Amino acid sequence: MIEEKQLWKTAYLWVRYFKYKCIHYDPERKEVWLSHTQTGHINIFKYGSFTTQELEFDKSRIIEHHEELQNHLSFKVLKYDIYIITDKPFDPVTFNTMNPVKVRFHSIHSKKDLHQITHHPIVKYWIANNNQKSIKHYQRRVLNQNKIEQSMYQFTPVTYSLITINILIWLFILLFTPHRTDIEIINLGALSHFNVVHGEWYRLITSMFLHLDFEHLIFNMFSLYIFGKIVEANIGYWQMLVVYFFSGIFGNIVSLALLPSGFSVGASGAIFGLLGAIFALMVISQRFTRKALLQSIAAILIMAVITLLVRNVNIVAHLAGVMGGFLILYLGYLKSKHTRHFFLVLGITILLTLGFIIKIYLTQSINIYNQIIQNEMHQGHYREARNMVTDTLKHHYDDDETYFLSGMIIATQDSKAEAMNEWEKGLRVFPNSSVLNYHMALANRSLADTKSAKKHINKALKVEPNNKNYKNLKKELDDASAN
Repeated sequence: MIEEKQLWKTAYLWVRYFKYKCIHYDPERKEVWLSHTQTGHINIFKYGSFTTQELEFDKSRIIEHHEELQNHLSFKVLKYDIYIITDKPFDPVTFNTMNPVKVRFHSIHSKKDLHQITHHPIVKYWIANNNQKSIKHYQRRVLNQNKIEQSMYQFTPVTYSLITINILIWLFILLFTPHRTDIEIINLGALSHFNVVHGEWYRLITSMFLHLDFEHLIFNMFSLYIFGKIVEANIGYWQMLVVYFFSGIFGNIVSLALLPSGFSVGASGAIFGLLGAIFALMVISQRFTRKALLQSIAAILIMAVITLLVRNVNIVAHLAGVMGGFLILYLGYLKSKHTRHFFLVLGITILLTLGFIIKIYLTQSINIYNQIIQNEMHQGHYREARNMVTDTLKHHYDDDETYFLSGMIIATQDSKAEAMNEWEKGLRVFPNSSVLNYHMALANRSLADTKSAKKHINKALKVEPNNKNYKNLKKELDDASAN
């Protein structure tokens, strides 16, 4: 006969892989009741030898208390499956009934019988696997009513998949792509206001899968494992995926609207969104304890403090992610329970999102590539700055300031003549550039070519007539000509 441990192991597999929950345990009758709210299904696992009269009594008991049980569980029970693990085989068909509710018996006499009760490949594997875990190991997990710990036991494929994808991307970048400089990180798909307003909206997603170093990756994946499992176990696979991506994208949109400078990477915004979803679950279910609420608040504060220590991680995206996660999950609840309120909150969410998107376009865009090149120049890293200019031109992120900075690098490393050639090249692309015309005027004045200097300063003033530096240079050139 199959050991009693197999009853608990099988019940645990139903809890872990099929999201059943234990609703009743009778140690004297050696039976465990599991329920699945979404499918309206109850599984009963019994262990021992039973007479025909005892099995008939079990069926009668179920039918007699069916309405009472439904009221207690607060969902409609559509069918009962009773798995009898026994050394006394019987014909289950004789006990099955369809009225007033579907009740099916299953005679489990061997591991072969047990193996045939499911088509799930992972569950079939674990049923066949003879591990060394004790009966108490499975009992504790089946009977545990702590919602957080229950979530940790359950199989959550979307969470595992997201963790795997993040790790694989990090390894691929580490081994096969340039990722040392800021520009190389941006080219991998980091979030930057300058790039997004130039049409690269895909960065709202790609930035969520980039991590700067091993510590950043490990911290985020550890957080994703905990919060992802809690959310996925409570709302389902695809719903968790929607919460994750909506939170990450919403957080990135808000950060672009409020923090247009610099760039950011990481999955933290989406992960904070999962925390927001947990808050929404607490509000909706009202089953979480005050202790669980305080633990969640503490988790947000700890994560926020730790992520402040990581370079180019966006705290605004984190806080907006919390709001996004709460909103999207609460919207799902309102849709099924309060349609009128659903459309109100949906409208507010859409208007809020559109408002932030409009703010992104109304905010002046700073060429982040020029900013990074300047930083390298200020640190005396002219060779690196020159390579960054080349990369910027290659990817067509250049503007007139890029050519100005390139000329300044060339003037420092090579000669003024070559710098002027670079600025002239820039003027062929941006003929109305005030900064290029101004520096060409300065360079020509230093070469005593007043005519060329005047031509360029007049062009610069035509673009910026109130610029004091331009006015002063023109006056100096005019005075020199008069003398």
